Amino acid sequence: MILETARLRLRPFEPDDAEAVAAYSTSEEFVRYMPLPRQTPESAAAFVARCVAEGMPDTQGNWRFVVEDRETARVIGSIRIGVREPDHQQGDVGYALHQSHWGKGYMTEALERILSFGFSELPLERIWATADVDNIASWRVMEKAGMQREGLMRHHRLIRGQWRDSVLYACLRPQSASR
Repeated sequence: MILETARLRLRPFEPDDAEAVAAYSTSEEFVRYMPLPRQTPESAAAFVARCVAEGMPDTQGNWRFVVEDRETARVIGSIRIGVREPDHQQGDVGYALHQSHWGKGYMTEALERILSFGFSELPLERIWATADVDNIASWRVMEKAGMQREGLMRHHRLIRGQWRDSVLYACLRPQSASR
């Protein structure tokens, strides 16, 4: 499955994506707000291999896409939507973007497309995401994509021995929003 926007192509992972994924995921900034150890080229390759092997959706209900610049065909990030509670039509999203592409609207564009996919194809009623309270750029992406802040989750993640708070954002299927 391939999803497109004006500037981006969201497509399944391929084995050759490991180097591009390592280019953004091995930076210190990538794990700054996440409960992950520092990533290596080997861990990036293992992640890509797992995504390729499991396909979409994977065994945990995730649809994982690379974010590719349509003009250059270069992988610049990744985005995921997961079905978390099928009986209640609830899903969540997560994303990552190479630092050299921050602040250009790419992730907002990708998130808008993945939200549309979640509501039209999966079909979900509510899609949510969290971000570290200090990760202002991430929650601004969510706001620009139409998600609304629902609250603060105190001591939500233990990151490198320190409890971190997260902000919770969500959006509803468009025709449901007025209920």
